[in-house]
Amino acid sequence: MKKLILTSAVLLMALIAQAQTMISPKLENGFKAMYTEANQISVGGQELKINIDQEYAVSDVSANGAVITVTITDTQMEGGSEDANMAGQMLLIPVNMRKGVAFKLATDANGQVQKIMNYDEAKAAVTKNLEELVGKMLADNPEIGQMLPKDKLIEQFSNRIKEQTLLEDFKESGVLALNGKQVANGAVEDIEKEGLQMKRMYFIAGQNIITNANVNMTKDQLKEFIIKQVEEQAPEQAEMIKKNIDMVMGQMKIEISEKNTYTMNDNGWVKSIKGEASQDIMGQSLKQSTVTTLKQ
Repeated sequence: MKKLILTSAVLLMALIAQAQTMISPKLENGFKAMYTEANQISVGGQELKINIDQEYAVSDVSANGAVITVTITDTQMEGGSEDANMAGQMLLIPVNMRKGVAFKLATDANGQVQKIMNYDEAKAAVTKNLEELVGKMLADNPEIGQMLPKDKLIEQFSNRIKEQTLLEDFKESGVLALNGKQVANGAVEDIEKEGLQMKRMYFIAGQNIITNANVNMTKDQLKEFIIKQVEEQAPEQAEMIKKNIDMVMGQMKIEISEKNTYTMNDNGWVKSIKGEASQDIMGQSLKQSTVTTLKQ
């Protein structure tokens, strides 16, 4: 009986070991990888296709970590109608304002992002791009300027340039998202995405790692989120929203769901990512499918 119990325990430990893995890409000076991200987006009844090329370059490797420089090198949009192009311009601004800007990310030995080393320099370059992009969009679509002044529009996009927001984006999405994580079947972690608290679950299937994430907030937390969004985007309406928050909550829903399937290379770098996401936030709905592939 003791032998049977011992054998069973060893077998159980072996199964547990097979169902978990540490994601730690090989970090070598001079290593470069180019990824193409193909996005298909459905928003406001329009279908858009947006392609993004992004380079990852490794340098300054030591026993404690490395620097991974991430640069968006190209963006392309396919769209049909004029309305689709306008929506595409709006969706592309957060991407294009980072185009050509090299973000130097300090990582630990497992490639997990720790900080943006050149944040001030990168922020200045992104801000310059943003002002030019917004100016061009308003010139192409003057009706938008009648509803929202240039400075207010720039201010809205500027929220995406905050250091913590950018850091979370590099750490929690895309090619570097799994680095440094001890992934196990059924593992759950709490994350934050654009101010929303979410819960993410992991599954392992061979070379594939599958993640599912959904909003995980109490009613009071959702109230705080709505009030904060109004204070930032329409402060003149904030007091009214606070007084009528229960009625507002009854008329709005906040739902976000994401599913990603990561296929890993033997060197620990991502080979491909297939993603599906949908969101309905305060009446604004969006669906997106993404395929990210390693070009070289």
